[in-house]
Amino acid sequence: MSQVAEAPKLRSIELFAGCGGLALGMHRAGWNGLFAVERDPMAFETLEANLVDAKAPFRAFAQWPNWMPRQSTDLVALLGDKDFCDHLRALRGTVDLIAGGPPCQGFSVGGKRDGEDERNSLVYRMLDFVELVQPRAVLIENVEGMARRFVSKPGTAGTSVAEDVIAKLEDLGYIASYHLINSAEFGVPQARKRVAIIGVMAAGMTRQALHDLTALAVERGAKAVRMEHGLPEDGFISVKEAIDDLSGARLVPSPDSPRFKSGTYTTAKSAYAKLMREGVADGAIPDSHRMSVHGERVRTLYELAHRTQPPGRLSKEFLLENGTKKDKKVLLDPAAVVATITTHPDEYIHYKHPRNITVREMARLQSFPDLFTFHGRYTINGPRRRFDVARCSQVGNAVPPLMGEGLGRAVIELLGKVDALRVKAKSAGRKKVDA
Repeated sequence: MSQVAEAPKLRSIELFAGCGGLALGMHRAGWNGLFAVERDPMAFETLEANLVDAKAPFRAFAQWPNWMPRQSTDLVALLGDKDFCDHLRALRGTVDLIAGGPPCQGFSVGGKRDGEDERNSLVYRMLDFVELVQPRAVLIENVEGMARRFVSKPGTAGTSVAEDVIAKLEDLGYIASYHLINSAEFGVPQARKRVAIIGVMAAGMTRQALHDLTALAVERGAKAVRMEHGLPEDGFISVKEAIDDLSGARLVPSPDSPRFKSGTYTTAKSAYAKLMREGVADGAIPDSHRMSVHGERVRTLYELAHRTQPPGRLSKEFLLENGTKKDKKVLLDPAAVVATITTHPDEYIHYKHPRNITVREMARLQSFPDLFTFHGRYTINGPRRRFDVARCSQVGNAVPPLMGEGLGRAVIELLGKVDALRVKAKSAGRKKVDA
């Protein structure tokens, strides 16, 4: 990817940082990260290697304070530490943005959509953090379901979490609104629909006025990302454009898992693939491109799907008829964007080969550049999935970096407009006094 955008160097803190998808995007947009909070050790290892270490390829947190542990940390525990909270209060007036994507499992329409899920409350701990620091702006990214109301009984519905968060931000002195966005609009080869809540300190501005300014800034941010990185100005990036150079037939031992095979690069043909490959040495083996070892039954199923099924989600009838209880398998369509990438690579069948997609292919579909390496175990099954974040989950849970960059650009533009309006209002007030 090209160098960071020409923009004022504003200061940000990231919460629920995961492996660093949003942090990478914000860095590319021109933000200076102060520090990040992430609870899972595996996800933090990836974040640190790519964005924190002195030799990190995308160093975004060069000013990490010595009072903030440079390790995986729990936000709730930090907020219970008086000394830590005192340090946060001391940051008032020096931080421009707090951004983050709190865990979304309780909001997701693709899951159980449980209004009582304890993880739903973490967005409110983010607001506690905001109250202590009082940044100029707040960005909260989450699943589309966050803007939907939980219905507890037929005919009754409470407010959505997004609406409740906006009301609480306004209690803290912000004007805020939420926006439904699609990652494909930012040049990501994935139709990932999300909610972005953006709030700014803008005394005197109405919510509607801010909503209109923010909507325009987000639209402009999406276009700017495409233009900055040489991607088509409109339309979408297809799956084939995104990952075809990773699908060569030549296999070699996986560098970090010698018992498994890894694919090798072929020529990158699309603008998107060339963008993802920037900085990667010729002859390198793609990071985290370890291929699953399928048994004969699974290979037979995948080969049959290639021969007989149209691209897209395979029918339950087809899956049951062919001996699998898995109710979701998607045969990737090379000519289209993929639907939301989840944390389960075994849900996606490669369009060319009878195998699951790899972590690196998932990362490409999320717009992570190939220089961004992933750490920790590849996959985790069973109950530990709720607690440990393996590579596949790190990728599936992440904010697509190109979308994060577009949002970062949007917040910079929005703050500039708010500042300009404030200056204009003060000037008008002085003229009235002089008169």
